Amino acid sequence: MRRKGVSRPISILVALIVGILIGAVIGYALTPKTPAGTAASSSGDLEKLRTENEQLKAKVEELTKKLAATGGGEITIKVWTIGPDPPSEYRLKNFQIAADMLNKWLAALGSKVRVKIDGQFFVRPVEWGEYKNKFYLAYKSGKAPDIYLTGHEDVGFLASNGYIIPLDDYIKEYWDTVYYDVIPTLWEAVKYQGKIWGVPQDTEARPMYFRKDVLKKLGWSDEEIAQLPEKVKRGEFTLEDLLKVAKEAVDRGLVKRGIVHRVKEGYDYFQFYLAFEGRLWDAKAGKMVFTKSAWRKTLQWFHDAVWKYKVISPTQFSGDWDKDFHGPFTKGEALFLSGGTWHKGEWVSKGLLTDQEFREKVGYMLHPAGERGGRPVTLSHPLIYTITKQAQERGVADVAFLLITMVTDPHLNANHAVKSSHLAILYSEISDSRYRKEPFLADVAYMLDYTTFIPNHPKWGDYSRIVFNVLRGVESGDLTPDQAFNELLSGIKGLGSDSVIIED
Repeated sequence: MRRKGVSRPISILVALIVGILIGAVIGYALTPKTPAGTAASSSGDLEKLRTENEQLKAKVEELTKKLAATGGGEITIKVWTIGPDPPSEYRLKNFQIAADMLNKWLAALGSKVRVKIDGQFFVRPVEWGEYKNKFYLAYKSGKAPDIYLTGHEDVGFLASNGYIIPLDDYIKEYWDTVYYDVIPTLWEAVKYQGKIWGVPQDTEARPMYFRKDVLKKLGWSDEEIAQLPEKVKRGEFTLEDLLKVAKEAVDRGLVKRGIVHRVKEGYDYFQFYLAFEGRLWDAKAGKMVFTKSAWRKTLQWFHDAVWKYKVISPTQFSGDWDKDFHGPFTKGEALFLSGGTWHKGEWVSKGLLTDQEFREKVGYMLHPAGERGGRPVTLSHPLIYTITKQAQERGVADVAFLLITMVTDPHLNANHAVKSSHLAILYSEISDSRYRKEPFLADVAYMLDYTTFIPNHPKWGDYSRIVFNVLRGVESGDLTPDQAFNELLSGIKGLGSDSVIIED
């Protein structure tokens, strides 16, 4: 099935031509240069460069003639992306920028072929669950996007069910262009059964934010507030301490809520399980993990937070993002917020906080360890670009990957990172002037040393959904910690021993 007016030879030729140009332009930009004022190492190096340039010129001329012989046409690439936070709009806009650049190159080569982006950027009220369901329905009707942005944890399911194609050959072909510069741990997040199925788009950390102005009202000195993230790193300030400080702030009437966390299904709350030394993934076995002792402690912590300390609302998991998450914290009506780095960008872009107010009133730290002396945690959820099987069937997979390569650019990504408060995926992105001028991104970079990735397993969505429903039951009071643990264990056992390791 192919798009009208598009032939596979044209798409391949376009990819080849622009692939050469990208290799020349981006590769030149990223390759370490000889320091100014230093002579080239030898005349042999200059001759080598001259020869390579002549070969490049000849190849481009040859392919341009072939392309001209096939005629013109418009190649439409359908791209789906999601925030769901509005500041992440450059997940789509970068493709429009790349297509514009590509069309200018094609025009300069005398080609009549043009590339058009048919894109969608989904934002709230569309959440991840609805976004993914839209994709599956579109795929079943033969109308899936060619490029599909999703979370890395979906790779196992998408790959095993034939929704997406492996990208190893493409990445190998373009490796020296840009992919060598991707932070290595991110490649591990897109692998499944020994193959690479996606290209990292961005990553992030999930801090525990706190209101410095509220801590001051509690009697904390500036030095004590500044040292809190370090105490968390050393395991001296635990999740239990978090509850006690939050309760004090509520009891004294300084805040209405001690702690707020996400209001919909997601992955943030797994950090509390990790903080109690739970495991999610066994790489050697290729299975998810359920650590019973850690889940018991996690369920008890959430129960105590709501019903003993009364610092989390019993309706938090069914709340509203603005009324029960963003609003209370940015207004100073909540002391702690379990969120993500991207929330800083969202607060500023929405006018909930100015940059100055954020710097003066908000602090951020890792999620504390569950017990004294333990290791604090965060969680990263790299988003990735995948290419669908339908794109391959339409004959546009080559052009789709070419565009992904173009948007995997340090400067385009830095612009996205700064505007949406996400972390770099490329080493060279970190040196971009815009990225370096954003102190928040530099401040939270150390958190990646404490991070964990969500398991890349076909049944991860089932595991996650079971946990969410049980935790919601604990907070609402429908389940005691013991009842919740038994229900959780039963549900996870139902996923099968071939999928989950259950350990003490």
